Amino acid sequence: MWDRPDGPGCAGCPPIESAPIAALCDAIGADRPVYTLADVYEKGTHRKLAAAGFVGERYEHDWTLPVATAAGWGDAALAGFQLGPPEQFGMDALRRFDDEMRADIPGLRGWRSSTAFWAEEHRSAYDPAVYPVAWDPAAGRFAGMVRVWMMDAGPRLGLVGAARPYRGRGVAAALLGVAFRVLRERGHTKVVTECDAANPASKALLEKAGGTIVGGTIEFVRHP
Repeated sequence: MWDRPDGPGCAGCPPIESAPIAALCDAIGADRPVYTLADVYEKGTHRKLAAAGFVGERYEHDWTLPVATAAGWGDAALAGFQLGPPEQFGMDALRRFDDEMRADIPGLRGWRSSTAFWAEEHRSAYDPAVYPVAWDPAAGRFAGMVRVWMMDAGPRLGLVGAARPYRGRGVAAALLGVAFRVLRERGHTKVVTECDAANPASKALLEKAGGTIVGGTIEFVRHP
């Protein structure tokens, strides 16, 4: 079991029968909810978790995006902003902005990462070239960012978004275009990502980028 920065205790439930799963959860999460994930197609696992007291709480779609579509978008929406990698603005300041951004994502409300968590998350798949950050010098604050993780299996879009005062102005889409142009130059043709089914704004952006839903994950919760 491990703790997420937004508070919940998370457990990876092994493929065993419901009674041992329930006993395991009683032992590790007696005083708080326990969360776990299961692929949308794993119906047998769903039944075992339900019998162990879990209920489905959140549904996340898996997407595949073509690089070419967003790479062709313009960056007029970024006029007046300073663009750069995380190091240009300071990792700790960006970590706090990341908390602000993730707090608006379904399933992550209350997210507060530590310096140690942030450093570990950025240890291996981090590439500043595909991590554009927009800073508004007039307002003295971050406007948005895109985070692409360079995984061994290929690039994965970890986050795309704009801060609340800048939404609806094309900032997130323009930043996605900045990152995807780098990927196109490197020869990548597709990116994978996830999006909560209850996040219509992100879903609309992924559809605009030519994305296709290829699967999904259900987050289950078991309350004490």
